[in-house]
Amino acid sequence: MLTETTGRTAQDLTAELEGWQGVDWVSVWEGPPQGGSPEFRKWCERYGWQPETFDRQLNVTTRSGGSWTFFDVLGGQWSPVESLSHYPWQVKAGTAAENGEVLSVAAETWPVYLKAAEEVLGAPTWTGSWDAADFPEPPVPSYWPDRAFRLESRRPYRFAHWKPVGDAPAQPWVVLSQSVAFPTWTDQVPGASAISLQLHAPAEFRRIRR
Repeated sequence: MLTETTGRTAQDLTAELEGWQGVDWVSVWEGPPQGGSPEFRKWCERYGWQPETFDRQLNVTTRSGGSWTFFDVLGGQWSPVESLSHYPWQVKAGTAAENGEVLSVAAETWPVYLKAAEEVLGAPTWTGSWDAADFPEPPVPSYWPDRAFRLESRRPYRFAHWKPVGDAPAQPWVVLSQSVAFPTWTDQVPGASAISLQLHAPAEFRRIRR
């Protein structure tokens, strides 16, 4: 039997994206104060974030119940922050015989979660599958894999991204992608698929921070 491991829905994804509207992105990319300090708690409380960790990788739970990971430039230093990541959906097969079902469910699920994101973000700048002839190259290498990696691994399998819009400084590039684990293409090992959401600091802000 397939198992969905996040316990989240497409409506939850809409709520997560709505929760990021109006955030002070300059402050987010600058990163939090020292973990566990009064300043750190105040930094998290501004947006109702509940910290899950106080050292190593910073993880928080939002008001709408989503778990987010903050990825920093230096690795384990928390500041400055380059991106944030959230998994709104993930399914795993119990046996290899269910791998075909994983692919079917993944195909059915992707448009539902894409629509949920569009309810907040509008139409994506680009959306398509891993083998699309016009699949865009990332404006910053870490935003998503390049063409050589994608064609070899079929990752991301399905993809959408949104360029920053509006006049507010440091708004993120938003990337919604679906991956299919390599074993899913075999009949020997149980497979899996996941949808992830990443918010990336814009390139010009990275240059300023560095």
